Amino acid sequence: MAVTSGKGGVGKTSMAVNLAGSLRMFGAKVLLLDADMGLGNVDVLLGLEVQLSLKDVLLHGRPIEHVVLDGPLGLKILPGASGVERLARLPEHKIQTFLCQVESYCEDMDFVIVDTSPGVSPSVINCLMAADEVLLVTTPEPAALTDAYGLLKITSRRPEAADKPILLIMNQIDSKEEALRAFDRLRLAAERFLDLRVEYLGSVVRDDTVTEASKRQVDFLTHYAGAPCTRDVRKIAARLVSSGPDGDSGRGRFFRRMMQIDDE
Repeated sequence: MAVTSGKGGVGKTSMAVNLAGSLRMFGAKVLLLDADMGLGNVDVLLGLEVQLSLKDVLLHGRPIEHVVLDGPLGLKILPGASGVERLARLPEHKIQTFLCQVESYCEDMDFVIVDTSPGVSPSVINCLMAADEVLLVTTPEPAALTDAYGLLKITSRRPEAADKPILLIMNQIDSKEEALRAFDRLRLAAERFLDLRVEYLGSVVRDDTVTEASKRQVDFLTHYAGAPCTRDVRKIAARLVSSGPDGDSGRGRFFRRMMQIDDE
């Protein structure tokens, strides 16, 4: 599952981290892959001490298993790199080698949550097209909805998008009614002008707990178990678990698709 957003500042990475942890609480084996090339910050959000990162796999050939960290609840995390400009212009053969390694590592995973870069770069769109499902995180703010629509518009130009499930998470809401109104505006526009189907996965209430957890560099899922935001994220995870990955979903198809896209 690729977690994406049209812009930064909507809580995408926090959502990816806590949603991955929630799936883990339901007993799923989960890898959280920080795919933000050069500006990864999953480890910062969780206060993890990183000795090796995506940089060491891509640039120095270190094995994936030497780099993956244990996160909260036994969540496996492949940390991204921060401030490494070379990662943005890697040669294709290094990307291919990396994808093969991660495909092999993920063979027994139930879910692979990919935290993409914010925005609409070609690498982000390729990632979305390779994923089994796209989780689009936005807020009811007009600017965030406009940027989310812009991402959908670019995605709709790809032929693979026709049958791609796009699941929307409305973050930082003040009420369920506000969230549904904002979703309906985006859904209707996507259907009418882009011929894309957007489904409502759920919403997460605006909660000061999120900011507090970020300052403490911890996940709110385990450190603020009774908080409203925790309740909402767990509901979203429950919906994902109940639908479940089908067939060989989550067992390497993402990485094979990424390799096929890179070859085109």
